[in-house]
Amino acid sequence: MQHQGIEAVLECLLNRGLGNEDDTKWFAGVRHDDLIKALLDYLNAHRHFLGYCHIDGRQALNDRGVDAVISASGFKAGFQIKSHVDVAEPKFAANVKRQFAEALSYGLDHYYLLICSPLSDENKDFRMKIAHLLNEVALYQNIVFDAYGPLNTVTVLKHPPTVSRDELLIRKAISNDCLHEYEKGYEHLPEVDDFEIRAAEEILDEFGEDWWDSKAGAEAFEKLQKLVHQKQAEQFTSIFTPTLPPEIIQQRFSLIVEIENLLSQCRHSEHWNDHSEYKLPSWLDHVPEEMIPYTSIPNLLRIRESIAEFLARHLNTPQSTNSDNL
Repeated sequence: MQHQGIEAVLECLLNRGLGNEDDTKWFAGVRHDDLIKALLDYLNAHRHFLGYCHIDGRQALNDRGVDAVISASGFKAGFQIKSHVDVAEPKFAANVKRQFAEALSYGLDHYYLLICSPLSDENKDFRMKIAHLLNEVALYQNIVFDAYGPLNTVTVLKHPPTVSRDELLIRKAISNDCLHEYEKGYEHLPEVDDFEIRAAEEILDEFGEDWWDSKAGAEAFEKLQKLVHQKQAEQFTSIFTPTLPPEIIQQRFSLIVEIENLLSQCRHSEHWNDHSEYKLPSWLDHVPEEMIPYTSIPNLLRIRESIAEFLARHLNTPQSTNSDNL
């Protein structure tokens, strides 16, 4: 998906119209971390419309103007949430503008500022304070950003809506080949993250950026990858699969069985060799083989066709050239 496509989807997700002033009072009782989680959950629920991407709030530098990050190929967007506590601070505007500048130093292509505060509480009225800030940042030039006030953000975070595929098509934020909800794979579910993964990451970090230069570093990387794939498979099976209609589950099962049978035929061919195994990932659309049962339906369809073509080329090619084709 091109940058414009991701940004168009994000605009549809974040601009859900205006709530009312009473609605914004909800923000007074919500912690900053809970607001970040609500945003991440909302983005993750629609990530299949964003294409292949990484959505992360854990490693974001909260004190540097970034609470969450979406990364895709050649694109990075940052999100900063300002809560009731932030807005109540005397230097609210100055802090936001400082963090705004710091956030942009991380090479963001788009910056989103979300003001998540009541417009007033028992002690103070924040309307002018918020309006003044939004008016000031609106004057910034040569920076791609969007700023949303409390009347906007409360419609997204208090009761997160489900934005339909049809709406995104009508608003031309996606094309007709964009995934349906039931077509998703493990790639479109939230990032897996628990104490086991963090521990494995810490071990890998000990080897630095050149981890591949040592056998122990390569083993640490492989262990982390295996663990992540295991957690992704468990998440797909336990959380996503139960939401699927029976006919979709059957379709997935049939495709997986077909792919496994085709792969078995390839590997039992007398002409299959190490070079064949080396080239196989490209025929699997670079989906790890162990993750095929959990990938998206479009990926399963592409992989089935690729392996079928791979096998047909082998069977229909003279023996003297088989090793080149494999």
